[in-house]
Amino acid sequence: MKLPGFRKREARLQLVVWVYLIFALVIIFKLGILQIKHGARYRLEAQKSHFLKDEIPAPRGYIYDRNGQPLAISIPTYSLYAEPRYLALTDTPLEVARKLAPVLEMPVDQLNAILSSGKGFAWIQRRLPYETYAKIRDLGLSGKIGFEEHYERSYPEGRLACHIIGTTNLDGQGIEGLEKEYDRYLTGRKGNYEVFRDGRGRRLPWEYSSQPAIPGWNLHLTIDLRLQRILEEEIDVIQQKHTPRGIMAIILDADTGEVLALTNRPNYDPNRPAPALEPRRNRAITDINEPGSVFKMVTAAGLLEEGAVKPADRFFCENGIWRVPGRHKPLGDVHHYGMLTFREIIVKSSNIGTVKAALKMGKERMYHYASTFGFGNKTGIDLPGEVRGILHPLKNWSGVSMYAIPYGQEVAATAIQSAAAMAAICNGGTLNHPYVVSRISTREGKTVEKFQPRAVRRAVSAKTCDTLLPILSEVTSQEGTARSADIPGYQVGGKTGTGQKVEGGRYVDGQYFSSFTGFINTGQKKFAIFIGVDNPRNGHYGGTVAGPAFNRIGRRALITLNIPPDQAEVDTAPFLKKSSGPR
Repeated sequence: MKLPGFRKREARLQLVVWVYLIFALVIIFKLGILQIKHGARYRLEAQKSHFLKDEIPAPRGYIYDRNGQPLAISIPTYSLYAEPRYLALTDTPLEVARKLAPVLEMPVDQLNAILSSGKGFAWIQRRLPYETYAKIRDLGLSGKIGFEEHYERSYPEGRLACHIIGTTNLDGQGIEGLEKEYDRYLTGRKGNYEVFRDGRGRRLPWEYSSQPAIPGWNLHLTIDLRLQRILEEEIDVIQQKHTPRGIMAIILDADTGEVLALTNRPNYDPNRPAPALEPRRNRAITDINEPGSVFKMVTAAGLLEEGAVKPADRFFCENGIWRVPGRHKPLGDVHHYGMLTFREIIVKSSNIGTVKAALKMGKERMYHYASTFGFGNKTGIDLPGEVRGILHPLKNWSGVSMYAIPYGQEVAATAIQSAAAMAAICNGGTLNHPYVVSRISTREGKTVEKFQPRAVRRAVSAKTCDTLLPILSEVTSQEGTARSADIPGYQVGGKTGTGQKVEGGRYVDGQYFSSFTGFINTGQKKFAIFIGVDNPRNGHYGGTVAGPAFNRIGRRALITLNIPPDQAEVDTAPFLKKSSGPR
């Protein structure tokens, strides 16, 4: 028989046992829940405490001209760091500082202060060239001195073709030009590697796993660096002589739409990007101006295509002043012309004659041909920032629009639009998409994508072009407005433009956009060349400001490409004498 006191102690003991048992079951249950529900996460965190994951930077793809000359490359640089807290456990900071000082050209005291700081991590020097990296690597220093590899973008040609190539920001992302337009192709895929670390977080000298970096893809351009250099040198001559607000110039392959060269002023060095937007602006595709008489090539093409006029048709040009009902100012010509044939109207650039001829076609067809030649629409060039220009819908034309648009007023165009229109006339009537990138390849050279010439539409017939080209060739004759643009021995021609600048909806006296849009038609190649000069000084007519540059660019390009004259009887000895620079 158990005593009452004993039974009480036994009951308490059982209660304690049950409490501990329940508590143990709760703990086991909780551990089970953690293991089942959160086990993967805790295992990952445990792994993280034993492994250190580092990124491997990927080099950006290169950019080459059509002949394989590098225009943008990625150069490896190395940033030197230390782990001072752990360095002191194995090395003497002062001894390490003495070894590094002559290589880094830093004072020993300064280095010793960094290495003795006791910090877990400290930069010693950033962006070291490979030569310095190799010297430090060969010193065989402690594992607590290491390098972080980076890639810096470099542009070997400096300012040359800067508006085409563009530039990157500090993070290596494209922000201008092709660097921006093709950023997703140029950007590589970063790699990574994992290394063991001890309980104190120190890196151990063996690797656990790695994923290699994949370099970005390369761009191969239509640009010919030789022609690009010629274009830039000759544009600098205009800059020095006329000190304009800006210049834009383009050379197109008229048959394909390939951009062979393109430049603007002002420009910048992409190795040291300008903080201001003005020098970085690609004016050839972002700026619009009234084309002035350059637009007469479109009017002439439309009239000939419609059969509304023939080259020999005659028009009275009102002796230079024509008072048009409803128009505030009389329509005028620079010279007081009387009767002119249509051919002479284009060659001498008569505004009055052009309008009188255009009236035979009517505003519907005038709008049709302006649109067909690409005005009022983007060309689709593969560069960022292109604008549409201005070609008002037909319903918005006023009663006097037909007395302005045929000679390039009430319409605004980019340089690339004018160049593409001239290329269409030169190649037999096909408007092409201008383009800059011909091919994309891997670092190993395998082609990923290839771009072919693309036609937008047929603007006019080949027959019309065959009639118009000889007329445009006479523009560079002694009878025309661009005598200085002529290149003996070759079929060249074009159209001058002297458009008054518009600000606040009004024409500004004394400010002009002076241009020449021309072509060179050889048996081997056909080129369309545009030169536009914004608000020049010391002259303002397109024929005198831009025409001479067309001549020099054309001559030097033909020599560079080894294209002989078409006319054997022409004395070419002075022409074939090569020049080392602009004249």
